[in-house]
Amino acid sequence: MAEGLSILLMAPDLDQAAAITEQLVLDPGLSVSTLRNPPYFSGPLEAERYDLALGLGASIKSVDDLRIAGYRGPVLVLAREAIVVDGVDYLPLPTRVSILLARIRSVIRSFEAREDPWLTIGAFRLMLGSKTLIGPDGLVQKLTDKETDILRFMHRAGGEIVTREVLLAEVWGYNARVSTHTLETHIYRLRQKIELDPANAGLLVTEAGGYRLVEGQEGKQSNGA
Repeated sequence: MAEGLSILLMAPDLDQAAAITEQLVLDPGLSVSTLRNPPYFSGPLEAERYDLALGLGASIKSVDDLRIAGYRGPVLVLAREAIVVDGVDYLPLPTRVSILLARIRSVIRSFEAREDPWLTIGAFRLMLGSKTLIGPDGLVQKLTDKETDILRFMHRAGGEIVTREVLLAEVWGYNARVSTHTLETHIYRLRQKIELDPANAGLLVTEAGGYRLVEGQEGKQSNGA
């Protein structure tokens, strides 16, 4: 699982949301978005861009609303009293930020190992747990860890251009021994697997300074990730 986790925060008021966000973003590997109430996603691709939904005292109804809105990923609830809901993890309050951060990563890892969640990559289905790519014709291709991480991060970018430097940092970490040539080699190999014509990429395209994943917004499904 690559770093750069995207957390969807459900909180009863803005002050609580701001307080927990301030603590979580001290970890450079996390980004936090506050969920509007009732939950709304513009489409399946938006719903699946979040790695985990974090609820502060979230009720069973708010979790149900989240599922109805299209989110299928793991849910972790922080509350003073235990919450017993299928598919929902619970952490009692009060708790230290270090414990919360460790639990967030643990819940995501457990979910991926148990559910093998998938992402929509153009006409393909990317199975995160097994690191396989299923094509529209049913053909299954095995991906490397880095190929999986590249596609996952590009998908999270939501069609925005990702610079080579950002992609190197997110997938390989800040390692001076890794060059842009390494990234370009992985992009080349990925295109052999996902493009109809790898020499004229239409899904993972090159832009000035980086790359962009071109994905349709209609008719896509996901079971979360």
